Amino acid sequence: MTLVVTPAAITLWSTAVLAFAVVWVSLRHEEFPGSRTFPFLMLSVVAWSLLSGFEAAAVELSAKLVLSKIEYVGLAATPLFFLVFAAEYSRRDRWLGGFRRIALWIPATATVILAATNESTRWLWAEYLPGPTGTNSFVYAHGPAYYFVAAYVYLFVLIGCILVARSALRRSGPERRQAMTILLASVVPLIAGLLYVIDVSVAPGLDLIPVSFAITGLVFFTGIGIFRVFDVVPAARSALVEQTSDAVIVADAKGQIVDANPTASLWLPATDSLIGCPITEAVASWRLLRTACLKAEAAHMELILQDDPLRYVDAQVTPLRDRRGRSRGCFVALRDITTRYRDELELQRVNEQLAEQVRQIEALHDELREQAIRDGLTGLFNRRYLDEILPRELSRASREKDMLSIVMIDIDHFKLANDRYGHGEGDRLLAVLGTVLREGTRPGDIACRYGGEEFLLVLPNTPPEIARSRMDDLRSQYIERLRVKNFRSPPTLSAGVAAFPTHAQSDEELLQAADSALYRAKDEGRDRVCVAGHRSV
Repeated sequence: MTLVVTPAAITLWSTAVLAFAVVWVSLRHEEFPGSRTFPFLMLSVVAWSLLSGFEAAAVELSAKLVLSKIEYVGLAATPLFFLVFAAEYSRRDRWLGGFRRIALWIPATATVILAATNESTRWLWAEYLPGPTGTNSFVYAHGPAYYFVAAYVYLFVLIGCILVARSALRRSGPERRQAMTILLASVVPLIAGLLYVIDVSVAPGLDLIPVSFAITGLVFFTGIGIFRVFDVVPAARSALVEQTSDAVIVADAKGQIVDANPTASLWLPATDSLIGCPITEAVASWRLLRTACLKAEAAHMELILQDDPLRYVDAQVTPLRDRRGRSRGCFVALRDITTRYRDELELQRVNEQLAEQVRQIEALHDELREQAIRDGLTGLFNRRYLDEILPRELSRASREKDMLSIVMIDIDHFKLANDRYGHGEGDRLLAVLGTVLREGTRPGDIACRYGGEEFLLVLPNTPPEIARSRMDDLRSQYIERLRVKNFRSPPTLSAGVAAFPTHAQSDEELLQAADSALYRAKDEGRDRVCVAGHRSV
Protein backbone atom coordinates (compact mmCIF):
# COMPACT_ATOMS: atom_id res chain seq x y z
CA MET A 1 0.00 0.00 0.00
CA THR A 2 1.46 3.30 -1.10
CA LEU A 3 0.80 6.37 1.05
CA VAL A 4 1.14 10.02 0.13
CA VAL A 5 0.91 12.50 2.98
CA THR A 6 -1.68 15.10 1.99
CA PRO A 7 -3.19 18.07 3.87
CA ALA A 8 -6.39 16.05 4.26
CA ALA A 9 -4.48 13.11 5.79
CA ILE A 10 -2.58 15.39 8.18
CA THR A 11 -5.83 17.06 9.28
CA LEU A 12 -7.56 13.74 9.92
CA TRP A 13 -4.59 12.22 11.79
CA SER A 14 -4.39 15.37 13.94
CA THR A 15 -8.08 14.98 14.60
CA ALA A 16 -7.49 11.39 15.75
CA VAL A 17 -4.70 12.52 18.11
CA LEU A 18 -6.92 15.26 19.53
CA ALA A 19 -9.82 12.86 20.02
CA PHE A 20 -7.55 10.35 21.77
CA ALA A 21 -6.28 13.10 24.10
CA VAL A 22 -9.87 13.85 25.03
CA VAL A 23 -10.42 10.15 25.75
CA TRP A 24 -7.37 10.10 28.00
CA VAL A 25 -8.50 13.19 29.92
CA SER A 26 -12.05 11.92 30.35
CA LEU A 27 -10.87 8.56 31.73
CA ARG A 28 -8.74 10.33 34.34
CA HIS A 29 -11.56 12.65 35.29
CA GLU A 30 -14.09 11.90 37.98
CA GLU A 31 -17.60 10.82 37.08
CA PHE A 32 -19.93 13.27 35.37
CA PRO A 33 -23.29 12.91 33.55
CA GLY A 34 -22.60 10.81 30.44
CA SER A 35 -19.12 9.80 31.55
CA ARG A 36 -19.77 6.10 30.88
CA THR A 37 -20.44 6.66 27.16
CA PHE A 38 -18.21 9.66 26.46
CA PRO A 39 -14.93 7.68 26.06
CA PHE A 40 -16.61 5.27 23.58
CA LEU A 41 -17.89 8.26 21.60
CA MET A 42 -14.43 9.74 21.31
CA LEU A 43 -12.77 6.36 20.58
CA SER A 44 -15.15 5.92 17.65
CA VAL A 45 -14.09 9.38 16.46
CA VAL A 46 -10.45 8.28 16.84
CA ALA A 47 -11.05 5.22 14.65
CA TRP A 48 -13.05 7.18 12.09
CA SER A 49 -10.50 10.00 11.82
CA LEU A 50 -7.44 7.74 11.85
CA LEU A 51 -8.72 5.43 9.10
CA SER A 52 -10.07 8.37 7.11
CA GLY A 53 -6.58 9.82 7.24
CA PHE A 54 -5.02 6.64 5.89
CA GLU A 55 -7.73 6.43 3.24
CA ALA A 56 -6.93 10.01 2.19
CA ALA A 57 -3.20 9.15 2.04
CA ALA A 58 -3.56 5.84 0.14
CA VAL A 59 -2.86 5.92 -3.58
CA GLU A 60 -4.37 2.64 -4.82
CA LEU A 61 -8.14 2.42 -5.11
CA SER A 62 -8.15 -1.11 -3.65
CA ALA A 63 -6.42 0.13 -0.51
CA LYS A 64 -8.83 3.04 -0.23
CA LEU A 65 -11.79 0.67 -0.42
CA VAL A 66 -10.45 -1.62 2.32
CA LEU A 67 -9.74 1.35 4.59
CA SER A 68 -13.16 2.86 3.86
CA LYS A 69 -14.91 -0.37 4.87
CA ILE A 70 -13.00 -0.47 8.17
CA GLU A 71 -13.52 3.28 8.61
CA TYR A 72 -17.29 2.72 8.50
CA VAL A 73 -17.08 0.94 11.86
CA GLY A 74 -16.15 4.26 13.48
CA LEU A 75 -18.61 6.15 11.29
CA ALA A 76 -21.48 3.84 12.30
CA ALA A 77 -20.63 3.89 16.03
CA THR A 78 -20.11 7.64 16.42
CA PRO A 79 -23.76 8.86 16.03
CA LEU A 80 -24.96 5.95 18.18
CA PHE A 81 -22.63 6.83 21.06
CA PHE A 82 -23.40 10.52 20.58
CA LEU A 83 -27.13 9.88 21.06
CA VAL A 84 -26.54 7.72 24.15
CA PHE A 85 -24.19 10.35 25.62
CA ALA A 86 -26.76 13.13 25.03
CA ALA A 87 -29.48 11.04 26.68
CA GLU A 88 -27.29 10.34 29.72
CA TYR A 89 -26.14 13.94 30.04
CA SER A 90 -29.71 15.25 29.83
CA ARG A 91 -30.87 12.49 32.23
CA ARG A 92 -33.19 11.05 29.59
CA ASP A 93 -31.48 7.66 29.36
CA ARG A 94 -34.26 5.77 31.15
CA TRP A 95 -35.88 4.89 27.82
CA LEU A 96 -32.58 3.40 26.56
CA GLY A 97 -32.84 0.32 28.74
CA GLY A 98 -33.47 -3.23 27.61
CA PHE A 99 -34.57 -3.88 24.04
CA ARG A 100 -34.37 -0.22 22.96
CA ARG A 101 -30.62 -0.05 23.57
CA ILE A 102 -30.19 -3.19 21.44
CA ALA A 103 -32.46 -1.74 18.75
CA LEU A 104 -30.23 1.31 18.48
CA TRP A 105 -27.44 -0.94 17.19
CA ILE A 106 -29.52 -2.15 14.23
CA PRO A 107 -28.85 0.85 11.90
CA ALA A 108 -25.20 0.96 13.00
CA THR A 109 -24.76 -2.75 12.25
CA ALA A 110 -26.57 -2.40 8.94
CA THR A 111 -24.21 0.43 7.98
CA VAL A 112 -21.13 -1.71 8.60
CA ILE A 113 -22.67 -4.62 6.64
CA LEU A 114 -23.51 -2.36 3.69
CA ALA A 115 -19.92 -1.13 3.57
CA ALA A 116 -18.46 -4.65 3.87
CA THR A 117 -20.64 -6.09 1.08
CA ASN A 118 -20.54 -3.14 -1.29
CA GLU A 119 -18.31 -4.93 -3.84
CA SER A 120 -21.09 -7.36 -4.59
CA THR A 121 -24.13 -5.11 -4.12
CA ARG A 122 -22.93 -1.61 -5.04
CA TRP A 123 -25.71 -0.29 -2.75
CA LEU A 124 -23.49 2.11 -0.79
CA TRP A 125 -20.97 3.23 -3.43
CA ALA A 126 -22.22 2.77 -6.97
CA GLU A 127 -18.92 3.66 -8.70
CA TYR A 128 -15.53 5.26 -8.08
CA LEU A 129 -14.41 8.26 -10.11
CA PRO A 130 -10.94 9.86 -10.13
CA GLY A 131 -10.70 13.06 -8.07
CA PRO A 132 -9.20 16.37 -9.16
CA THR A 133 -6.12 16.15 -11.35
CA GLY A 134 -2.89 15.97 -9.38
CA THR A 135 -4.47 14.37 -6.29
CA ASN A 136 -4.77 10.78 -5.10
CA SER A 137 -8.44 11.16 -4.16
CA PHE A 138 -11.44 9.35 -5.61
CA VAL A 139 -15.06 10.42 -5.69
CA TYR A 140 -17.42 7.71 -4.44
CA ALA A 141 -20.70 7.97 -6.34
CA HIS A 142 -23.59 7.41 -3.93
CA GLY A 143 -25.73 4.33 -4.18
CA PRO A 144 -29.27 3.99 -2.77
CA ALA A 145 -28.06 2.75 0.64
CA TYR A 146 -26.02 5.93 1.15
CA TYR A 147 -29.21 7.86 1.91
CA PHE A 148 -30.12 5.30 4.57
CA VAL A 149 -26.71 5.80 6.21
CA ALA A 150 -26.96 9.59 5.95
CA ALA A 151 -30.47 9.56 7.46
CA TYR A 152 -29.25 7.37 10.34
CA VAL A 153 -26.25 9.59 11.11
CA TYR A 154 -28.04 12.93 10.93
CA LEU A 155 -31.20 11.69 12.68
CA PHE A 156 -29.27 10.36 15.68
CA VAL A 157 -27.19 13.55 15.94
CA LEU A 158 -30.33 15.70 15.62
CA ILE A 159 -32.14 13.74 18.36
CA GLY A 160 -29.11 14.15 20.60
CA CYS A 161 -29.10 17.90 20.00
CA ILE A 162 -32.81 18.09 20.84
CA LEU A 163 -32.26 16.23 24.12
CA VAL A 164 -29.46 18.61 25.11
CA ALA A 165 -31.54 21.64 24.06
CA ARG A 166 -34.49 20.52 26.19
CA SER A 167 -32.11 19.97 29.08
CA ALA A 168 -30.75 23.51 28.66
CA LEU A 169 -34.25 25.00 28.73
CA ARG A 170 -35.13 23.20 31.97
CA ARG A 171 -32.01 24.32 33.81
CA SER A 172 -30.88 27.65 35.19
CA GLY A 173 -27.69 29.41 36.20
CA PRO A 174 -24.42 27.47 35.74
CA GLU A 175 -26.21 24.28 34.69
CA ARG A 176 -27.91 26.11 31.81
CA ARG A 177 -24.55 27.50 30.69
CA GLN A 178 -23.13 23.97 30.82
CA ALA A 179 -25.96 22.59 28.70
CA MET A 180 -25.70 25.45 26.20
CA THR A 181 -21.95 24.73 25.83
CA ILE A 182 -22.70 21.06 25.10
CA LEU A 183 -25.51 22.06 22.72
CA LEU A 184 -23.33 24.43 20.70
CA ALA A 185 -20.68 21.76 20.42
CA SER A 186 -23.27 19.19 19.37
CA VAL A 187 -24.49 21.31 16.48
CA VAL A 188 -21.05 21.30 14.81
CA PRO A 189 -21.45 17.80 13.24
CA LEU A 190 -24.79 18.86 11.76
CA ILE A 191 -23.11 21.87 10.15
CA ALA A 192 -20.35 19.66 8.78
CA GLY A 193 -22.96 17.26 7.38
CA LEU A 194 -24.73 20.18 5.69
CA LEU A 195 -21.44 21.28 4.08
CA TYR A 196 -20.91 17.71 2.84
CA VAL A 197 -24.43 17.58 1.35
CA ILE A 198 -23.90 20.84 -0.56
CA ASP A 199 -20.48 19.54 -1.73
CA VAL A 200 -18.28 22.05 0.12
CA SER A 201 -14.75 20.66 0.62
CA VAL A 202 -11.80 22.39 2.26
CA ALA A 203 -9.24 20.02 0.72
CA PRO A 204 -9.47 17.05 -1.68
CA GLY A 205 -10.19 13.84 0.19
CA LEU A 206 -10.96 15.59 3.51
CA ASP A 207 -14.06 14.32 5.31
CA LEU A 208 -15.24 17.16 7.57
CA ILE A 209 -17.66 15.07 9.62
CA PRO A 210 -15.09 13.24 11.83
CA VAL A 211 -13.28 16.58 12.19
CA SER A 212 -16.52 18.13 13.40
CA PHE A 213 -16.99 15.41 16.01
CA ALA A 214 -13.42 16.03 17.16
CA ILE A 215 -14.22 19.73 17.52
CA THR A 216 -17.22 18.73 19.59
CA GLY A 217 -14.92 16.60 21.74
CA LEU A 218 -12.51 19.53 22.05
CA VAL A 219 -15.30 21.70 23.44
CA PHE A 220 -16.13 18.94 25.90
CA PHE A 221 -12.41 18.68 26.74
CA THR A 222 -12.25 22.43 27.35
CA GLY A 223 -15.27 22.24 29.62
CA ILE A 224 -13.88 19.26 31.53
CA GLY A 225 -10.21 20.13 31.70
CA ILE A 226 -10.17 23.91 31.83
CA PHE A 227 -13.56 25.26 32.81
CA ARG A 228 -14.47 22.04 34.67
CA VAL A 229 -18.03 22.17 33.43
CA PHE A 230 -19.04 18.93 35.07
CA ASP A 231 -17.59 19.75 38.51
CA VAL A 232 -20.31 22.23 39.42
CA VAL A 233 -22.57 19.86 41.34
CA PRO A 234 -19.99 18.60 43.89
CA ALA A 235 -18.52 22.09 44.31
CA ALA A 236 -21.97 23.58 44.71
CA ARG A 237 -22.84 21.00 47.34
CA SER A 238 -19.78 21.96 49.38
CA ALA A 239 -20.30 25.71 48.95
CA LEU A 240 -24.06 25.86 49.32
CA VAL A 241 -24.75 23.12 51.85
CA GLU A 242 -21.72 22.69 54.06
CA GLN A 243 -20.67 26.34 54.22
CA THR A 244 -24.05 28.07 54.21
CA SER A 245 -25.41 29.76 57.30
CA ASP A 246 -28.81 28.18 56.62
CA ALA A 247 -29.76 24.87 58.20
CA VAL A 248 -30.20 22.18 55.54
CA ILE A 249 -31.73 18.74 56.16
CA VAL A 250 -32.49 15.88 53.77
CA ALA A 251 -34.80 13.04 54.78
CA ASP A 252 -35.47 9.82 52.87
CA ALA A 253 -38.83 8.25 52.04
CA LYS A 254 -38.94 6.62 55.50
CA GLY A 255 -38.52 9.98 57.23
CA GLN A 256 -34.96 9.30 58.38
CA ILE A 257 -32.45 12.15 58.13
CA VAL A 258 -29.77 11.12 55.64
CA ASP A 259 -27.92 14.43 55.36
CA ALA A 260 -27.59 17.59 57.43
CA ASN A 261 -25.11 20.44 57.41
CA PRO A 262 -23.30 21.79 60.51
CA THR A 263 -25.78 24.64 60.95
CA ALA A 264 -28.66 22.18 61.25
CA SER A 265 -26.76 20.27 63.93
CA LEU A 266 -26.38 23.49 65.93
CA TRP A 267 -30.00 24.53 65.65
CA LEU A 268 -31.85 21.26 66.14
CA PRO A 269 -31.71 19.15 69.29
CA ALA A 270 -30.16 15.69 68.92
CA THR A 271 -28.60 13.34 71.43
CA ASP A 272 -25.72 12.38 69.16
CA SER A 273 -26.07 13.11 65.45
CA LEU A 274 -28.94 14.17 63.24
CA ILE A 275 -28.04 11.52 60.66
CA GLY A 276 -30.36 8.57 61.12
CA CYS A 277 -32.70 10.50 63.41
CA PRO A 278 -36.39 10.67 62.40
CA ILE A 279 -37.00 14.12 60.99
CA THR A 280 -40.32 14.36 62.83
CA GLU A 281 -38.39 14.17 66.12
CA ALA A 282 -35.84 16.76 65.03
CA VAL A 283 -38.59 19.29 64.22
CA ALA A 284 -41.10 18.10 66.82
CA SER A 285 -41.34 21.56 68.44
CA TRP A 286 -42.85 23.00 65.24
CA ARG A 287 -46.19 21.33 64.53
CA LEU A 288 -46.72 22.74 61.03
CA LEU A 289 -43.18 21.88 59.93
CA ARG A 290 -43.47 18.40 61.41
CA THR A 291 -46.71 17.78 59.47
CA ALA A 292 -45.17 18.98 56.20
CA CYS A 293 -42.14 16.73 56.67
CA LEU A 294 -44.32 13.77 57.62
CA LYS A 295 -46.38 14.16 54.43
CA ALA A 296 -43.33 15.17 52.33
CA GLU A 297 -45.30 18.02 50.81
CA ALA A 298 -44.22 21.50 49.74
CA ALA A 299 -44.61 24.12 52.47
CA HIS A 300 -43.32 27.56 53.40
CA MET A 301 -43.72 29.07 56.85
CA GLU A 302 -42.14 31.28 59.50
CA LEU A 303 -41.24 29.78 62.89
CA ILE A 304 -39.77 30.84 66.23
CA LEU A 305 -36.69 29.10 67.57
CA GLN A 306 -36.75 29.08 71.35
CA ASP A 307 -33.27 30.45 71.87
CA ASP A 308 -32.20 33.24 74.17
CA PRO A 309 -33.01 35.66 72.69
CA LEU A 310 -35.78 34.37 70.43
CA ARG A 311 -34.77 33.57 66.86
CA TYR A 312 -37.15 33.89 63.92
CA VAL A 313 -36.75 31.27 61.20
CA ASP A 314 -38.01 31.00 57.61
CA ALA A 315 -38.69 27.32 56.83
CA GLN A 316 -39.20 25.78 53.40
CA VAL A 317 -39.98 22.13 52.69
CA THR A 318 -39.43 20.74 49.19
CA PRO A 319 -40.58 17.20 48.33
CA LEU A 320 -38.04 14.95 46.57
CA ARG A 321 -39.37 12.73 43.79
CA ASP A 322 -37.82 10.34 41.31
CA ARG A 323 -38.35 10.42 37.56
CA ARG A 324 -41.59 8.49 37.92
CA GLY A 325 -42.97 10.96 40.42
CA ARG A 326 -42.64 8.68 43.44
CA SER A 327 -41.78 10.29 46.77
CA ARG A 328 -38.15 9.90 47.82
CA GLY A 329 -38.23 12.11 50.89
CA CYS A 330 -37.99 15.82 51.48
CA PHE A 331 -35.52 18.68 51.59
CA VAL A 332 -35.81 21.19 54.47
CA ALA A 333 -34.09 24.59 54.50
CA LEU A 334 -34.19 26.82 57.59
CA ARG A 335 -33.01 30.42 57.38
CA ASP A 336 -32.45 32.82 60.27
CA ILE A 337 -34.56 35.90 59.54
CA THR A 338 -34.34 37.49 63.00
CA THR A 339 -32.54 40.57 61.70
CA ARG A 340 -34.97 40.88 58.80
CA TYR A 341 -37.94 40.41 61.13
CA ARG A 342 -36.72 43.15 63.49
CA ASP A 343 -35.95 45.39 60.53
CA GLU A 344 -39.48 44.83 59.24
CA LEU A 345 -40.94 45.76 62.63
CA GLU A 346 -38.81 48.90 62.70
CA LEU A 347 -39.76 49.66 59.12
CA GLN A 348 -43.44 49.20 59.99
CA ARG A 349 -43.05 51.62 62.93
CA VAL A 350 -41.30 54.17 60.73
CA ASN A 351 -43.95 53.74 58.03
CA GLU A 352 -46.71 54.37 60.55
CA GLN A 353 -44.91 57.52 61.70
CA LEU A 354 -44.49 58.64 58.11
CA ALA A 355 -48.13 57.88 57.36
CA GLU A 356 -49.19 60.03 60.32
CA GLN A 357 -46.90 62.82 59.17
CA VAL A 358 -48.32 62.54 55.67
CA ARG A 359 -51.85 62.81 57.09
CA GLN A 360 -50.82 65.91 59.04
CA ILE A 361 -49.16 67.40 55.97
CA GLU A 362 -52.23 66.68 53.86
CA ALA A 363 -54.48 68.28 56.47
CA LEU A 364 -52.16 71.29 56.63
CA HIS A 365 -52.08 71.41 52.84
CA ASP A 366 -55.88 71.37 52.72
CA GLU A 367 -55.96 74.10 55.34
CA LEU A 368 -53.45 76.20 53.43
CA ARG A 369 -55.32 75.58 50.22
CA GLU A 370 -58.54 76.67 51.89
CA GLN A 371 -56.83 79.77 53.25
CA ALA A 372 -55.42 80.51 49.81
CA ILE A 373 -58.83 80.48 48.12
CA ARG A 374 -61.03 81.85 50.93
CA ASP A 375 -61.55 85.39 52.14
CA GLY A 376 -60.82 85.51 55.85
CA LEU A 377 -63.47 88.07 56.75
CA THR A 378 -66.50 86.76 54.83
CA GLY A 379 -65.65 83.08 54.43
CA LEU A 380 -66.41 83.34 50.70
CA PHE A 381 -64.05 82.37 47.86
CA ASN A 382 -61.58 85.06 46.90
CA ARG A 383 -60.60 86.67 43.60
CA ARG A 384 -57.80 84.15 43.04
CA TYR A 385 -60.24 81.23 43.16
CA LEU A 386 -62.64 83.07 40.87
CA ASP A 387 -59.90 83.49 38.28
CA GLU A 388 -59.39 79.69 38.36
CA ILE A 389 -63.01 78.52 38.42
CA LEU A 390 -64.77 80.93 36.04
CA PRO A 391 -62.94 79.79 32.85
CA ARG A 392 -63.63 76.15 33.75
CA GLU A 393 -67.32 76.84 34.37
CA LEU A 394 -67.58 78.66 31.07
CA SER A 395 -65.86 75.77 29.29
CA ARG A 396 -68.27 73.30 30.89
CA ALA A 397 -71.29 75.43 29.99
CA SER A 398 -70.07 75.68 26.40
CA ARG A 399 -69.46 71.94 26.18
CA GLU A 400 -72.88 71.07 27.65
CA LYS A 401 -74.64 73.96 25.87
CA ASP A 402 -75.91 75.38 29.17
CA MET A 403 -76.48 78.97 30.25
CA LEU A 404 -74.34 80.53 32.99
CA SER A 405 -75.07 83.81 34.73
CA ILE A 406 -72.87 85.94 36.97
CA VAL A 407 -74.02 88.68 39.37
CA MET A 408 -71.66 91.48 40.38
CA ILE A 409 -72.76 93.05 43.69
CA ASP A 410 -71.70 96.29 45.40
CA ILE A 411 -72.68 97.72 48.81
CA ASP A 412 -74.12 101.19 48.21
CA HIS A 413 -72.34 104.07 49.95
CA PHE A 414 -70.01 101.62 51.74
CA LYS A 415 -67.16 104.10 51.98
CA LEU A 416 -69.46 106.67 53.59
CA ALA A 417 -70.66 104.14 56.20
CA ASN A 418 -67.08 103.00 56.78
CA ASP A 419 -65.89 106.55 57.37
CA ARG A 420 -68.89 107.53 59.53
CA TYR A 421 -69.12 104.46 61.79
CA GLY A 422 -65.55 103.12 61.65
CA HIS A 423 -63.81 100.16 60.04
CA GLY A 424 -65.25 97.71 62.57
CA GLU A 425 -68.76 98.54 61.48
CA GLY A 426 -67.68 98.29 57.83
CA ASP A 427 -66.27 94.83 58.45
CA ARG A 428 -69.58 93.81 60.01
CA LEU A 429 -71.43 94.95 56.87
CA LEU A 430 -69.11 92.82 54.73
CA ALA A 431 -69.36 89.77 57.02
CA VAL A 432 -73.18 89.90 57.08
CA LEU A 433 -73.30 90.04 53.28
CA GLY A 434 -70.92 87.09 53.13
CA THR A 435 -73.26 85.13 55.40
CA VAL A 436 -76.32 86.03 53.32
CA LEU A 437 -74.62 84.99 50.06
CA ARG A 438 -73.23 81.78 51.53
CA GLU A 439 -76.58 80.71 53.00
CA GLY A 440 -78.73 81.94 50.12
CA THR A 441 -76.97 80.12 47.25
CA ARG A 442 -77.32 76.59 45.92
CA PRO A 443 -74.59 73.94 46.39
CA GLY A 444 -73.47 74.37 42.76
CA ASP A 445 -73.31 78.17 42.97
CA ILE A 446 -70.06 80.02 43.69
CA ALA A 447 -70.01 83.12 45.90
CA CYS A 448 -66.81 85.21 45.88
CA ARG A 449 -65.56 88.43 47.38
CA TYR A 450 -64.42 90.21 44.24
CA GLY A 451 -62.56 92.98 46.03
CA GLY A 452 -63.31 95.65 48.65
CA GLU A 453 -67.09 95.94 48.95
CA GLU A 454 -67.70 94.13 45.63
CA PHE A 455 -68.94 90.56 45.52
CA LEU A 456 -69.69 88.17 42.65
CA LEU A 457 -71.97 85.17 42.21
CA VAL A 458 -71.42 82.45 39.58
CA LEU A 459 -74.75 80.72 38.88
CA PRO A 460 -74.52 77.66 36.57
CA ASN A 461 -77.61 76.60 34.60
CA THR A 462 -79.32 79.91 35.39
CA PRO A 463 -80.87 82.34 32.86
CA PRO A 464 -80.30 86.05 33.55
CA GLU A 465 -83.95 86.68 34.52
CA ILE A 466 -83.80 83.99 37.21
CA ALA A 467 -80.45 85.37 38.37
CA ARG A 468 -81.98 88.84 38.73
CA SER A 469 -84.94 87.45 40.68
CA ARG A 470 -82.65 85.54 43.05
CA MET A 471 -80.50 88.65 43.55
CA ASP A 472 -83.59 90.67 44.48
CA ASP A 473 -84.34 88.07 47.16
CA LEU A 474 -80.78 88.29 48.45
CA ARG A 475 -81.00 92.11 48.61
CA SER A 476 -84.12 91.81 50.75
CA GLN A 477 -82.51 89.22 53.01
CA TYR A 478 -79.46 91.46 53.47
CA ILE A 479 -81.51 94.46 54.53
CA GLU A 480 -83.60 92.30 56.88
CA ARG A 481 -80.47 90.76 58.42
CA LEU A 482 -78.96 94.22 59.06
CA ARG A 483 -82.17 95.41 60.74
CA VAL A 484 -82.21 92.37 62.99
CA LYS A 485 -78.64 93.18 64.01
CA ASN A 486 -79.63 96.82 64.72
CA PHE A 487 -77.37 98.40 62.12
CA ARG A 488 -77.76 102.17 61.99
CA SER A 489 -78.86 103.33 58.53
CA PRO A 490 -78.28 99.95 56.84
CA PRO A 491 -76.91 100.35 53.29
CA THR A 492 -78.59 98.87 50.21
CA LEU A 493 -77.15 96.69 47.46
CA SER A 494 -76.76 97.29 43.73
CA ALA A 495 -76.08 94.46 41.29
CA GLY A 496 -75.43 93.79 37.61
CA VAL A 497 -76.29 90.51 35.84
CA ALA A 498 -74.65 89.12 32.69
CA ALA A 499 -75.11 85.70 31.10
CA PHE A 500 -73.13 83.34 28.86
CA PRO A 501 -73.59 83.03 25.94
CA THR A 502 -76.26 85.76 25.69
CA HIS A 503 -74.06 88.73 26.66
CA ALA A 504 -70.48 87.44 26.33
CA GLN A 505 -68.35 84.55 25.05
CA SER A 506 -65.32 84.77 27.38
CA ASP A 507 -64.73 85.29 31.08
CA GLU A 508 -63.29 88.77 30.57
CA GLU A 509 -66.22 89.83 28.39
CA LEU A 510 -68.67 88.37 30.90
CA LEU A 511 -67.11 90.26 33.82
CA GLN A 512 -67.08 93.46 31.78
CA ALA A 513 -70.78 93.03 30.91
CA ALA A 514 -71.75 92.42 34.55
CA ASP A 515 -69.64 95.40 35.66
CA SER A 516 -71.36 97.62 33.10
CA ALA A 517 -74.77 96.45 34.31
CA LEU A 518 -73.72 97.21 37.90
CA TYR A 519 -72.69 100.75 37.01
CA ARG A 520 -75.96 101.24 35.21
CA ALA A 521 -77.77 100.21 38.42
CA LYS A 522 -75.70 102.81 40.29
CA ASP A 523 -76.50 105.48 37.73
CA GLU A 524 -80.23 104.71 37.87
CA GLY A 525 -80.38 105.35 41.63
CA ARG A 526 -78.82 102.30 43.34
CA ASP A 527 -80.70 99.66 45.39
CA ARG A 528 -81.60 97.67 42.27
CA VAL A 529 -80.53 94.90 39.90
CA CYS A 530 -79.79 95.51 36.22
CA VAL A 531 -79.32 92.92 33.52
CA ALA A 532 -76.82 93.56 30.76
CA GLY A 533 -78.64 94.86 27.70
CA HIS A 534 -81.88 95.55 29.67
CA ARG A 535 -83.22 98.51 31.61
CA SER A 536 -84.00 97.98 35.31
CA VAL A 537 -87.56 97.64 36.46
